[in-house]
Parts: sequence; C-alpha cells; structure tokens
Amino acid sequence: MNTRNSIIGWSLALLLIVGFGIASLVILPRGSAAQTDTESRKRISVTGRGEVKVTPDIAYVTIGVNTNAADAKSALSDNNAKMNALIEQLKAAGIAEADIQTTNLNISPSYDYSGNTPVLKGYDVINSVRVKVSVSDAGGLLDKVVEVGANNISGLSFDVADPAKSLEAARQAAIKDAQLRAEQYAAVSNAQVGEVLVISETVTPVTYPVAFQESRDMAAGSGAPIQPGQQSQVIEVQVIFELK
Repeated sequence: MNTRNSIIGWSLALLLIVGFGIASLVILPRGSAAQTDTESRKRISVTGRGEVKVTPDIAYVTIGVNTNAADAKSALSDNNAKMNALIEQLKAAGIAEADIQTTNLNISPSYDYSGNTPVLKGYDVINSVRVKVSVSDAGGLLDKVVEVGANNISGLSFDVADPAKSLEAARQAAIKDAQLRAEQYAAVSNAQVGEVLVISETVTPVTYPVAFQESRDMAAGSGAPIQPGQQSQVIEVQVIFELK
C-alpha cells in the first residue's frame, strides 16, 4: 500500500514538472515573436544634404625669410636677425603669439652646376611661420612684413572663426532634405513615412585655398589685395525612418 502511494506521488510530481515546462515553452516564444515583430518593421534609409555659403573672416598665410651667404653661419645669422624683426612686426600688428607658428627651418648648401663639376656657392637658410590673421588686416600685414625683410609669402587660405550658426542652418537644411527624399520614395511605394529611428551626421567644411607666392623682389607698399570669396559649410545626414 505504501509502495503504491509512493508511485502515485512521484507520478503526480512528474506531471507537475512537465506541466510547468510546457507552460514555460509557451511563454518564451510569445516574447520572442513580439521582439521579432518590432525589429521587422519596414524602414527607409536616405541621405540628406545641407549647404550654407559663408564669407570667411580668417586668413592663414605662411610668411618667411630666405637668406644666402658664403658660409652657413653668416646665412643663419642674417636670417635670424630678419626673422626676429619679422616676428616683432607681427606682434606689433596685433597678431597674438599663439597665432604665430614656425613651420619650416632649413639650412642647405647651394651649388653652381654650370660647369662639369658642381661648385659650392654658399648656403641657403629658409625660416617660415604660419600666421593667423583677420581677412580685413591681411593685406596691410603683408606690406608691413615685407618692410622688415620677409621675401617668401605662400599658402594663403581662408576659414570662418565661428562656424556654429552656419552649421546649424546646414543641419536644418539637411534634415529637411532627408525628409523630402523619404517622402518621395514612400509616395511611389504606396507607403507613408513614420517616425525617425536613427540619425547620423557627417560634417564637410569645404575650403578654398588661394595660390599666392610672393617673390623676394616685391616692393613694400604694393598693397596686395585679398579677396576671401565664399566657402561652403556642408552637412550630410543619414536618416532611417519607419515606413508605414
């Protein structure tokens, strides 16, 4: 009798365990199906582009001194004197020390190759600084540095000191462009654009450097005109919309 009751008890326990297992198996697929339904919503991915034209107010220019002498020491001494005068002139013109950066210092022998054998003529020294200056002051600054011995001016380029406003306008234009593109694609697909799911951004500032090379024979006071023109601030956004 006791043995029969034990067998019945174990049988009931086993049925309960199996029952709970079946219940668990029923619950899990329901959650998985809901997740799959969410992930399988139709989507459309488009690229929007926004471009804003701005007038640069900052100029970057490389200004240097080239010197030559029979020996390296004399060439360097002459160059140092002129570069010190150049830097003092830059500071006197209101250029901050943080906006003056040495970009090149080179000492090299100079040879005469007119004969069969190269003949040492002397030594060339080149020292250059990269200067940040307002566009409105750039032309006058070039006159001033030539007065103190600068004879190599190159690499003129432009930028915008505070691009925040133009970038904000470009972002707004890019989002509107993306929305318009999505609606056009949806219309031909007999669908509607839903909520925004993902936005990613690419900033592409387009600069236009100006080729400008000054000769060492430039006369002071010639007043080189500086025309910054315009440049573009470009924003591209990749937007994923829900497609209903």
